[in-house]
This record gives sequence, C-alpha cells and structure tokens, in this order.
Amino acid sequence: MIKKEDARVLRTKKAIEEATISLLTAQPDFSITTLLNRAQVTRGTFYKYYQNKEHLISEVNNSLLLEFTQHIQGHFRVAKMVQAISARAAFYNAVLNLHSDGIYFATLMSRMRTQMLTQLTSIEDEARHRKMVYQWEAVIGAFWALISKWLLENMDLDQTALLQEFSDILRVNTTAATQTGLNLFDFEVNS
Repeated sequence: MIKKEDARVLRTKKAIEEATISLLTAQPDFSITTLLNRAQVTRGTFYKYYQNKEHLISEVNNSLLLEFTQHIQGHFRVAKMVQAISARAAFYNAVLNLHSDGIYFATLMSRMRTQMLTQLTSIEDEARHRKMVYQWEAVIGAFWALISKWLLENMDLDQTALLQEFSDILRVNTTAATQTGLNLFDFEVNS
C-alpha cells in the first residue's frame, strides 16, 4: 500500500523547494541556515525530509525536470517549453546565463536527447537518422541560445513574438519539415 503524505508535509516540502529555487537563482552557494530562514522551517524539519543540501538540490532539480519534460513527450512543443521557462524565468536565467546549476541543465539536455532518440527509433536509414540528430542538435541549440538572450533582455518580447522569431530564424516550412529534424518540434502556439 502506498503511503500518502499529508497536506502539511507537502506544504512544508513545497516551501523548502521554492526557497531553494529562489536561492539557486540569487546565490547558488547558499547555506542551510539561509535556506531555513527563507523557508521558515526548523533544522529538524529540514533533516526530516532531506539528507543534506546536495540531496535537496537533487530533489528540486528532479521536480523542475519533471515540470519541464512533460512538454517534450511525443514532440518538442516549443510554445509549452517557452511557457514553462517563462514561469521560472529567474531560475532559467540563472542556469543559462549565470551557470548557477550546471547539473540541472546537463540533466535536462540528456533527457531531451533521450526523448529525441526515442522519436527517431523508427528511422532505419542510418544516414537519415544521423542527419536528423544533427538537425535536432542545431535546432535545440538555437532554441536555448534564443531563450538565453530573451531572458537576458528581461523577456522584452511576448511569447508569441518570441516563437515567431524562432520560426523565422529557422525558416520553418511545415511541408519541408517532415523530412528534417524539424519534424520533432511542434511550433504551434496553441498546442
């Protein structure tokens, strides 16, 4: 039988996780004491749920990865990815532009590559498979570069304009995309 956590435990863990995200964004070398003050929990409560700071960061990263990777199942839904990044803009800016949590980004890219390779399993032609992998790498690199710049510029474009700029940069042609790595991406705003 699976034991459910009660609402107080969930609220406490959520407060700790949100404080951790905030601190990872502003001061990645934060102390446990700083975290406890920010989350308004006791040291005993913290150690009841987490072994140490590294365990906590691992759990937070896992939660953030799950939050993001739901948007890459099946197709890389670009609009949903941008929305997820926008919702955690300060964190992603710190990760991408200040290199505050390299483990998170490396793990995210690994999961994204795994998803891409899963999508390409039906392609038997090795040359076409390799070409699509390279194209995916180029597109995802362009995506993260554009997101990084967008965050640095305080998200001065609305999400629709950002998606249009991304499509323009890639010269997305939906009829030609079926034969390229672009078919792994969904560029629709309302998907």
